[in-house]
Amino acid sequence: MATTASMIGHPYLPKGAILSGGTFTANSWDVLSLIFAFGAGCTMLLGATLATARKANPRLEQSDQLLVLWFVLTGSIHCFFEGYFVSNHTVLASQSTFFAQLWKEYSLCDSRYLTSDPFLLVIESLTVTIWGPLSFLCAYLIITSSSYRHPIQALVSTGHYYGNLIYFGTSLLEDYASGKKYYRPEGMYFWGYFVGMNSIWLVIPGYCLWNSIRETSKAFSGAKLEEDGGANKIA
Repeated sequence: MATTASMIGHPYLPKGAILSGGTFTANSWDVLSLIFAFGAGCTMLLGATLATARKANPRLEQSDQLLVLWFVLTGSIHCFFEGYFVSNHTVLASQSTFFAQLWKEYSLCDSRYLTSDPFLLVIESLTVTIWGPLSFLCAYLIITSSSYRHPIQALVSTGHYYGNLIYFGTSLLEDYASGKKYYRPEGMYFWGYFVGMNSIWLVIPGYCLWNSIRETSKAFSGAKLEEDGGANKIA
């Protein structure tokens, strides 16, 4: 049943926040059902991706197979889930689609997603149009053992890391500086949703960036040794 946010209220902080569209429809799915359905969809996507990657390149190392899974998963989340937010942010609070209900559940840890926050609209639009497609490209470059793999992997991972730090920083700075909280006080929303979920986009991109730096260093070292060896032969 739809309720008018300005008249009856909603569960989001800060109190009195005006939701985009002015109408709030409570979720009909419970939290466990949402998580299970989302997890099931991700599992099917990862299974299909792994089968495709192994068929396309049977010699692909296990570590690279895992990175292919990561980049396909994060690319899908960026383009489709976050893309849904960008396309529907003005009416998200009143919708009852699966993605809308996922966003309303997540917004309990960051209500900016339901208020058409300018910063989130900008950073999510960039994520959808740049980092999403480049994530898919990176997965392809890994499967094909392309020499462009590590430059793109480093670029995408740096983008993820930088964007996530800004995302954390803008929310926490407002809390620290003015006491304006966008997350509910329950621990599961701050530590589970806000910190836990988003930290994934710090830990894995951090590894990917380190991996690309290491491999790039090896390539330059090998090229220098080969160049020095050729020079010695000429001398």
